[in-house]
Amino acid sequence: MNKCQYIQLTFCFILIMVSTLGLPSCTEFPNQAPVITDIIYAREVPTSFETILKCTVDEKGDGSLQYKWFSDNGTIKGDSNTIIWAAPSVPGTYNVGVRVTDIKGGDTTRMVSVKVVPFKNTIIDVNPAIALQVPIWGNDVTGGKLLIYSPAIVEIECQSPLAVFGKNTYTWSCNGGKIQGAGVKDGTAAKIGWLSPGTIGRYTVTVTVSDILGNEHAACAYINVTNPACCGGNAVCGE
Repeated sequence: MNKCQYIQLTFCFILIMVSTLGLPSCTEFPNQAPVITDIIYAREVPTSFETILKCTVDEKGDGSLQYKWFSDNGTIKGDSNTIIWAAPSVPGTYNVGVRVTDIKGGDTTRMVSVKVVPFKNTIIDVNPAIALQVPIWGNDVTGGKLLIYSPAIVEIECQSPLAVFGKNTYTWSCNGGKIQGAGVKDGTAAKIGWLSPGTIGRYTVTVTVSDILGNEHAACAYINVTNPACCGGNAVCGE
């Protein structure tokens, strides 16, 4: 058999196989579940205070995602990628988790552990101010604690090391009282004033920061507003 005949026979064999088996078809790959890349959360929260948790996802498919949050204890507020968790009044370590589901039914779950501790501040901050420094990287929600009389204006500053490289976007929120200051509405305020409400209670002022590199961070100021009468006017209180 010469070379030309060999090529002809090979080509005929390929034609027979194609006609018998058919052309290979494009098969649809199994749905890939969403991948949770990170959960931004506070490692430690005072009892009965609210804190922020944010889930970031590497989206592989089309369509929106559904978030279902759950916890051992405490109260969850919200149903999106960012929620508020109200810590229980009993100290301990609690699990908070989220299940993310896409439109094709693919899902994934992740949990974190949050340590809930007593609020031990006993000295009244008569000139209340607090600086919250977010990390360069990492998923830790930094925090600070204050004990104050009401009414008061608390100066809260968010310090970000990457602010020197470009514009940061700051988003402030609180569960009571009022946030005020230049640049709050347009997201440029790194420092704000928080006007305490007229009622005693435990309040959280939260700031989320987006830097020029696309990183996101968060910080919380946990402020216990108390009545001067409970301290005997001596600027020292128990929990």
